[in-house]
Amino acid sequence: MSAPASSVKAVLVALSGNVLVTLVKFLAFAVSGSGAMLSEAIHSAADTGNQVLLFLGLKRAVRERDEEFHYGYGGERFIFGILSAAGIFFVGCGVTVYHGLTSLLHPHQPEIGAVTFAVLGFSFLVEGGVLLMAVRGVFQQSGGMGFFRYVREKADPATVAILLEDGAAVLGLVLAAAGISLAYVTGNPVFDSLASIIVGLLLGLIAIYLVLENRSLLLGRAVPDEVEQRFVDMVRARPSIADIHDVKTRQLTPEVFQFKAEVRFSETFVTARLTEALRGLGELPSGEAREQALRPVAQHLIRALSEEIDAIEAEVRAAIPEAKHIDLELEHLLAASVEDVAGVRKSA
Repeated sequence: MSAPASSVKAVLVALSGNVLVTLVKFLAFAVSGSGAMLSEAIHSAADTGNQVLLFLGLKRAVRERDEEFHYGYGGERFIFGILSAAGIFFVGCGVTVYHGLTSLLHPHQPEIGAVTFAVLGFSFLVEGGVLLMAVRGVFQQSGGMGFFRYVREKADPATVAILLEDGAAVLGLVLAAAGISLAYVTGNPVFDSLASIIVGLLLGLIAIYLVLENRSLLLGRAVPDEVEQRFVDMVRARPSIADIHDVKTRQLTPEVFQFKAEVRFSETFVTARLTEALRGLGELPSGEAREQALRPVAQHLIRALSEEIDAIEAEVRAAIPEAKHIDLELEHLLAASVEDVAGVRKSA
């Protein structure tokens, strides 16, 4: 139940870029005193901390299952994803909006010069490069599925977080540049403060989305409807199956699905397997000898049903590679007992 290597790579690339950008932005804030630049620095610092959490979650999620957790540790990714989103909300959004509001109430003209714009340009190149790498990685993983559909339904939460954080970082830089430029041209620091508030609110929306997404996966949301329907259709198409119902599905991780269903074998299939087992038995004795004579018949039937279930599971996994856990429960086998079939055969 390992996390995809592409997610780990995306997190490490984003982490490296954000460490560099954070240091440069804080240096630029120290020189300029710009509220928007401080917001950007806080934003990048929050992104750095959040990506450390995402990396920890991905590394902890790859541990093998054990006696305590039979389905493994894949859910660790969602726990650390929620912690990361909380960091975005309280640090990225909260501190940034607070600073912007404070600057509105007590405005002061920031010292804006060539260094400020150089830092914004450098940060845009780094953040934009990281975002392009993340987008390219998602396209490679999507396997022909639409980009946005893949992000909604199958992408790893860490990959989604990197996409949103890097996208917000690039948009935030544009907003910060606009606010700083307007403050520089008009001499009015309100534009700088407004840019800071808008960036903070943007981070807040992203944080809420990531919390809801990770919560959904942590609770175990169902697989996409079309995947569940494919599973049902494949099982129902088997000649041995008369019906399937009580279907339940769960995404343990975006790469690991669990399917559970009750199936009813067709009487035709079970009768045919019984007939195979009964062939050559002749007239059945009575008493305890009868039970002993029927034991190989029961063993043959059990083996035949088990092999059919194994064949169904293999067929499903071939069509749905994420179907790592399949639990098929038997509703009932057939109305007639082994002795009834034996009696019909004997009288015939």
